[in-house]
Amino acid sequence: MKTHIYCFPLLVALLCSCANGGSPGHRLVTPEVNYEFSGGAGHYNYAPSIIQDKYGIRYGFICENRDPFKIVDYVYLYKGIPTKEGYKWQPGTQILAPSDTGWDNCHICDPDVREFKTTYKGEQYNWIMTYLGVDRWDCNHNQIGLAISKNIEGPYIKFDKNPLVSYSDTTRWGVGQSTTIVKDSTTIWLFYHSTTQGDRFCMREIKLNDLDNIVLGEEKAIPFLSSNSYPAFSEENIYVVSETRQSKYNDIPTWVGDVCRLAYKPITESLFTEEDGWIEIGHVGPEESGFPRNHNPGILTDTKGYMITDDELVMYFTPAMTGENWLWSYDLYSATFNLKSYFQ
Repeated sequence: MKTHIYCFPLLVALLCSCANGGSPGHRLVTPEVNYEFSGGAGHYNYAPSIIQDKYGIRYGFICENRDPFKIVDYVYLYKGIPTKEGYKWQPGTQILAPSDTGWDNCHICDPDVREFKTTYKGEQYNWIMTYLGVDRWDCNHNQIGLAISKNIEGPYIKFDKNPLVSYSDTTRWGVGQSTTIVKDSTTIWLFYHSTTQGDRFCMREIKLNDLDNIVLGEEKAIPFLSSNSYPAFSEENIYVVSETRQSKYNDIPTWVGDVCRLAYKPITESLFTEEDGWIEIGHVGPEESGFPRNHNPGILTDTKGYMITDDELVMYFTPAMTGENWLWSYDLYSATFNLKSYFQ
C-alpha cells in the first residue's frame, strides 16, 4: 500500500518485525515477478488497489500524474482483461482529480475501491473509494476522503462532508494510505497510516451504509506492522504485505523501502495482540525484482477486500531505480507467491 512521492517521512526505524523467516518446516517462498503496466514516459504509477470481479476482470486503481513530468497526483483506473497469454491491461483512465480548493487541492492518491452499498442524498451507490488528500505542498496535513460511484468504472463523486478521517495538525504527516475491508452490509474496516502518536498502522471500524449517519469508530493501533501495510483476510488466515527497509542506503529515493514483505497469521489470532505472531512467507527485494527500491505493496483481492484463494497471493508493487530518474522508473509490477506449496 502506498508511500506518497514526497509526503512520506523517512523510514529511519523499521517498524515491521514479521516473526522469523517462515514458520517451522517452511522455507521462504520465492515469488514470480512480472512487469504489469506503465503510464508511459514522464509518468509514474504507485499505490495500487487491484480487485478482481467474478468474471476474472481486474481493476487497478492507482496513483499517476496527468501531465508528463509534472508532479501532481491523480487517481487512474487500469482495466486488466484475462487472456490465454495472461492479463492484458487497457490504457489508464483518469477518474479522480484534486479539487480546485479545500482539503485535497494539491495531491490526491492512495485510492482503495470496494463494492459496498451506501445511501447518499436519497440515492443508492454500489462502490466506495477511500483516498488520501492533501492541501499543503510540503505534504503535511494528509487526510482521508471518500468518493462513491454507482459503477466500478465511475464516475466517482466526492463526499461533500470530506474528509472522512480528518487531521488537524498541519506540521505533521497526518492520516492516509488507506485500505478497506467490508465487514458486513453496514460496516467497513478502514486500515491506514497515522501520525497521531508516532508513525503507526491503525484501524477504525466505520458504519458507512448511510452517509448522513456515519459512525466513526476509534483509532486503534496494530502493533508489529509498518505504517505502510496492506492486509487481506481469507477464511483461514490474515495476510499482510508491508514496505520495509532492510539495507542502509543514501541514494535517492531514500524515503521508500527496498523490500516488500509478505506475512500471515491464522484468522483465529487477534490483530491487536501484544505478541508478534506474524510469520514471513516471502518477500520482494532487489534480488527478486532487479531494482534497488521496492515499495507500495498491495494485495489482489475480491471486490470486498478478501483473498480470492489461499492457494496463491498476488502482490502488486512499484520498483524504482536510484539517482535523478528515480521517479520516472515508477511502473507497476506483480509478485505471485505460491501459497499452496508453502502450506503443504
